Formats: sequence, C-alpha cells, structure tokens
Amino acid sequence: MNRKKFQEYHLEVVETLTAIGNPALGNAIQLDRGSQLKHLGIRFPELRRKVKEGFSFYKLPEEQVLEVWDALWQTSPYGDVLFAALEFYAPIVKKKVSPTLWPVVRQWSERVDNWCHSDGLSAIYSRILESYPREVYPQLISWNRSESEWLRRISLVSLIHYSGKNAVFLSPEKVLPLVSNCLDDHRYYVQTAVGWVLREMSLVYGKEIINYLGTHAEQISTPAFSRAVERLNNKEKIRLRDLRKVRTKEN
Repeated sequence: MNRKKFQEYHLEVVETLTAIGNPALGNAIQLDRGSQLKHLGIRFPELRRKVKEGFSFYKLPEEQVLEVWDALWQTSPYGDVLFAALEFYAPIVKKKVSPTLWPVVRQWSERVDNWCHSDGLSAIYSRILESYPREVYPQLISWNRSESEWLRRISLVSLIHYSGKNAVFLSPEKVLPLVSNCLDDHRYYVQTAVGWVLREMSLVYGKEIINYLGTHAEQISTPAFSRAVERLNNKEKIRLRDLRKVRTKEN
C-alpha cells in the first residue's frame, strides 16, 4: 500500500473525528495528560461509536486493515487517532487474537507518552499475552527493566485484564518478580500500576499477596500501598498499615 493511500485514510479518520471533537476539551486533555500529541477533545462513547460505524478501509483484508492502523498509529500527530486504533482492536482481542497482531502492535508502545494510551494499549497486550505467553511475556520482562516510565507501566498493567471477572490469569510467580523490580521506581504512574496489580491479584491470591505486602511493607510506596490494600478486609488493612509504620520508623 503506497504512502498516498495511507494519507487519504488518515485524512478520512481525522476529518471524521474532528467533526465530533471539542477543541477546548482537547487542549485541556492534552495538558492534563502531559502528552505531546494533539487531542481533538472526543468523549470515549462518541469515539467508540464512530470507530464501530467504520471507515472506508474496513473493506480491506484483515492484514491490510492492520497495516493501515499501524501506519496511522506510527505517524499521526493526533492522540485521538491512536485511541481509534485501540478502540478498533479492543473488542476483537476479547474474542480471538490473530497471531499476526503481536509482531505489529508490540511496536506501538514506542509512541506512548501518557497513562491513557498506556492503559488502552496494555488492555490489548493483556489479551495477546493470555493467548501467546511465550511471545509476549519475555517482552514484558524487557520493558519492565527499561528506564521508560511508560514501558514499565505497560509491563505491569498488561499482566492483568481490566477489573472484572477473570481479570487475573497469571500466577504470582509470573507477576510478583515484575512488581518487585518496580518497587524502588517512585514515579507516580509506575507506583499506581504496582498498587493496581497487587490489588487485583489479591482477589485471587489473597494469602500470597498479603504475605508479599507484609514482606515489602516499608518498601512499597504510599500510592501503591493505598491502592493495594483497597479490597482487603479492615483487619488486614490495619495490621499491614501498622506493620508498615513500624518498619518505616525502624529504617
């Protein structure tokens, strides 16, 4: 597919999204997220509806549709175009993951510069991870060791499906080493990811996560700890908080 055709598809998507956007809201969103990408100011329900209605390239074969979305993701200056790509694949990967998807979308992580794109992409990665763990898990380990705040967040959030039934699908042996590697990274979006992963894991592996929280009580940051204990019973919350206070004073 030639460059001119990609540009035509990009123009089609941008014009469609601009028509339902709010420039003032877009500026506020861009500022709030600290993103370098322009934002058109579109609410997610409206974006989701437009993506579902479709664009002209939907009539192409599956491989070429992915080729188009990949080109748009890699080149568009608009964050909403990236969101459109995520909204297209989010419902697809919940049903079936094509083996051709991962080699392409693994590169999408390179353009992430805010938590919202990070988490939307992680939701897709988590589904691919469940279907193709041998291919995806080693990449998450690599990202987990990166200096990038967003790659580290992706490496954690991709370990679990969004909150809900069957959100946890990996064992603590797979998850906790990646969490441990990020305990000393005090950047906010890494720490909230640490807390979220521990909170969700506690619903399935309560004993293991409570033991982990006790062992690392003083090392876990306040944002991470607060989120991690949200779904524990009051008795456990109080015990772990008291333990954390004692350990913190001792150190």
